[in-house]
Amino acid sequence: MTDKLKAGKKTMVLGIGNIIMGDEGFGLHVIRRLKEIGMPENIILEEGGVGGFELLNGLQGIEKLVVVDIMMMPLPPGELKVFEPGNPPQEPGKAIVSFHQIGVLELVNVWAMMGNDEPEITFIVTRPQTIDWGTELSEPLKPAVEKAAEMIKNICADYN
Repeated sequence: MTDKLKAGKKTMVLGIGNIIMGDEGFGLHVIRRLKEIGMPENIILEEGGVGGFELLNGLQGIEKLVVVDIMMMPLPPGELKVFEPGNPPQEPGKAIVSFHQIGVLELVNVWAMMGNDEPEITFIVTRPQTIDWGTELSEPLKPAVEKAAEMIKNICADYN
């Protein structure tokens, strides 16, 4: 990743998830689709696994961050939601649930507390239907991969 940043790449698309847990792998499926269709050279496509503090190293030099993930929220499975960190989609009185050991927002807060500049963050998320052993996405999430890839291409075009 360091060589990409030296080359002036400042935008990262980070797919979060576990590829062997069904819909939990949504973010990784989107990153793999973006690699297939191709993205501009200045965009870093990163498979982030299930998150954790090891992701902090990858934020060095990133100005714009697009995070693709699943969350338990008031959406039908496969419907996509785009939001900024201060405006998450949730029903009054209900928390959004992340499936990971530490959420991306918490990581960015730790990053900032360490004296680093926070990247501009956009989330693209969907609600899972099935989280179980297997590498296939559920039927509602399969078409959402292509839709998310198109959204990301548009967001990244706006960044540049």
